[in-house]
Order: sequence, then structure tokens, then C-alpha cells
Amino acid sequence: MRLPFVAGIVAAVCAALAAPTAAVAQPASPTPDGPVPSGQLSARDKAFLNVAGQGARFEVVSGKLAADRAANPRVRAFGERMARDHGKEYEQLQQLGRSLGVTPPSGPGPDQQKVLTIWQSLRGGPFDCSYAPVMYADHEDDVGMYLLMSAHADDARVRAFAKAQVPVLQTHLALADKNLTGLNCSAPPRAPSAS
Repeated sequence: MRLPFVAGIVAAVCAALAAPTAAVAQPASPTPDGPVPSGQLSARDKAFLNVAGQGARFEVVSGKLAADRAANPRVRAFGERMARDHGKEYEQLQQLGRSLGVTPPSGPGPDQQKVLTIWQSLRGGPFDCSYAPVMYADHEDDVGMYLLMSAHADDARVRAFAKAQVPVLQTHLALADKNLTGLNCSAPPRAPSAS
């Protein structure tokens, strides 16, 4: 495994995935409490639903890649769980979108798609060492964004959706942390013994 190569991938991936979260964190102009009529959803709520939809689709696709390409059994199991849990999240997001008159994105965002393309070229240890730290950073950002929106989304339905996802995302973050501590990505692989 070429460590600088993997480290470069991780840095690029983390930077690409952090950008959409910043758009949601921007303060919105005050709006009255209570439901916002369909078509009048605040810009912040729309941005959150867009980022959440792209994120859920990214987690489903990347989770399936992890289930197929990871060497570490915990990373594979984590990927399977990401595909399952974020698939459910996306279904709930679609229902919410219908009630709000908006359509969530049907796939990952462009930067996320670039990450998936990189991951499709990796397998085994290099995949694990790229995927695991990105999943930790991604879920750390997600927990913060969903906590923010659970308290400050303008529409009560968006707040409720965000609040319902927080415990799941916190569990994912804890699992991602365990994956990181269980991998040996800082040292080059040992040469096979001659025995």
C-alpha cells in the first residue's frame, strides 16, 4: 500500500465532502414558527434537504462498495449497515419531500461521485484506509449538521426529520471511530515471510 497516495485520497475526499455542509450552516432570515407552505420552504431547509439527499445516496453507494471491496470484516459490516440505514433515511426523505413539495436528489453530488470513482479503483487495505477515515469525518459533520437543523430548521417537519436521524448518525459515528482504531493504516504493510 502506498501511504502518501492513500493519505492524499483521504485529504481530498474529506475536503470535497465538507463543502456542502457549510451551505446548510449559514444563518437564514427569520421566518415565523410553524409549517412553511409548500413551495415556500426556506433556502436553508431546501439546502439541508438537498445535502441530506445527496449524502444518503452517497452512503448507500459507498456502503455497497465497502461491503464488496473492504478487507476488514468490520469495515465490510459497517458498509452493509450504511447501505441499509441510509437507504431507510432516503425513503423517509422522499416522503418528507412529497409533503413539502420538493424532490430530493436521486444520487450523490458531483464531488461525492468523484470520491466514489476513486473508491471503485481501490480494494482491500487501501480501500479500508481511504474509506474508514472519510466515514468518520463525514458522520462527524453529519451529526453536527443534523443537530443544527433539528433545532433551527424553519419548517417543523424538517426539524423532526433531522432530530429522528441524530441517534442513528451518532451510532454510525461511534462505529466509524471503532473502525479507525481497528485499522493499521499508518504503517506500510509488512513483506510476506519466506517461511
